Amino acid sequence: MHLYLVCCGLNGRAVLVGESETEPVAGQPIALANARMILYWDDECGGLLGLAAKGPRGRTRITAAVAKHGDEHVCQWVEVSETARMEIDKWPAC
Repeated sequence: MHLYLVCCGLNGRAVLVGESETEPVAGQPIALANARMILYWDDECGGLLGLAAKGPRGRTRITAAVAKHGDEHVCQWVEVSETARMEIDKWPAC
């Protein structure tokens, strides 16, 4: 399974990270496994793409994981690098 950062909801403000066997499609619903919500990412991350490339840094806040999460509308998404995956996996839940 691939790990994705997905901006969801009608305005794209809900940022989730989770696994999916299929690539997300903008404008379509999505189901993510082992999903966590990114509440805040620190400037040290370098934005959404930096977070996906390098992982969380500084005061980034990520929730605990849920087994499955679904959303009705994907606004944008980015695949998470293996480096960032390892950092996200060990990042403590707020």
